[in-house]
Amino acid sequence: MTILWNDEKTVPCFISIISIRVPRIPTEEQTISKHKNLEIIDGGDLRGFALLNPETAKDLGADLGSIVIFQEEQSGFWGAAEIRKSKDVDKGEIHVDMLVLEASLLMEGDIVEVSLYDEDMIALQYVEFGLKPLAEEANTDDLVTRAAENVDSLESMIGGRLVYPGMSFNWPELKVKVEILNTRPSLTGQSFAKLAFEALKEKTGYQFKTVGIATPFNAILCVDTSGSMKTSDVPVRDIAHAREGLKDLAGDNPEVRAFLDRFEEGKNVNRAEAAAMAVLLYLAEKVGRGYGEKVGVITFEKTVSEMTFLNSETGEVQPFVECTGKDKSLGLQIISTHVVDKVEEGGTLTDMGNALAKAADILEAFGGKQKPTMIILLTDGMTTSGPPPLKVLKERFPDRNRIVIYCIGLGGRAEIDEELMLAISQYGNGTYRHVDNMRDLLEWYGRLASEFAVVIRETD
Repeated sequence: MTILWNDEKTVPCFISIISIRVPRIPTEEQTISKHKNLEIIDGGDLRGFALLNPETAKDLGADLGSIVIFQEEQSGFWGAAEIRKSKDVDKGEIHVDMLVLEASLLMEGDIVEVSLYDEDMIALQYVEFGLKPLAEEANTDDLVTRAAENVDSLESMIGGRLVYPGMSFNWPELKVKVEILNTRPSLTGQSFAKLAFEALKEKTGYQFKTVGIATPFNAILCVDTSGSMKTSDVPVRDIAHAREGLKDLAGDNPEVRAFLDRFEEGKNVNRAEAAAMAVLLYLAEKVGRGYGEKVGVITFEKTVSEMTFLNSETGEVQPFVECTGKDKSLGLQIISTHVVDKVEEGGTLTDMGNALAKAADILEAFGGKQKPTMIILLTDGMTTSGPPPLKVLKERFPDRNRIVIYCIGLGGRAEIDEELMLAISQYGNGTYRHVDNMRDLLEWYGRLASEFAVVIRETD
């Protein structure tokens, strides 16, 4: 209350000031909650979506097509899904697609914090799928190739859904658990992307590989022995462990040990020696696996030669070495000298086409299509004679489901027809890689010796 005096009559006047609270009208932004605690309901096959009551969606600021993240506080398990609205859904619930629910490790009845994902969608260029059998007795011999053959069922099951590294789910048709191992661009934290198979095929493709199990597969190693392979420009560094391991495997064999002594730390070796060392390591890894796998070795320059081995039990000459039994040490001895000796007599031409044709012959000698086969083509140049390699591949390898071809460029990139290497590897469900030092070369061969992976791309 305020008192005013009237000077003329000196009579006080009383004026009351009344304070009135006017309610604020909230803006749309002020009505949006950042998160809500909702109960998960298994929605069955919702094609990757989650259903929210329209009022709940409005409270979250989510519209049709928005993405929400849902997470259980104690376990930290989480998932994400694009939303659809349904009045049939209770305001306190979120109905989640059963596959998304399975991948998140959450269960019906869990109370989760649901929040709006307000970031731009990431476009995936590459995805690596890991495959692991659900039963120990499952057939793993051709798991990767069977996955490639049945990829349509996987696409229909998870195509268009949100994925992230570590996400896993069952693939009933193959009786395996599928895990998202890696993506490009890499997804970190609570980030994810929509899985669009067709877009991946148009880019770099997507890959299948086994996880936590050994996949038996045969191999054919094609090694360039043309004159340029005499160039001593491959530095030796960080390979002492691999070299000593090969010495242990060679035992008292003086020829193998003498060959391995050439690889002194800090020195350079020629490309042929580097290639021979890589082949030895590959064979050693196969021997260590002990799965009875077979390895063929082809050298090529102006002519193509296959290495032959005497089977000590049958007395037969065969174009591959067995990676178990009595012949394994003999194989190391023969291979360590053969590749280097071949380069000494190598010509100036390089016939990749006939090398691949010879690989097709060895594949038949393996016994047909009983076991998947990896072909590794190593070269430091470009094809300069013989039939076009891609023509040979299409004629001799029409069924690509059970092979994978890796191409390796060794030495200066300017000398290598990398476009052709990339095309060959893509036809064979594999990849191309350039290396210019011993460490990377041995690391790549060592990895390939135990890992059979198929890349799915758009076919031309």
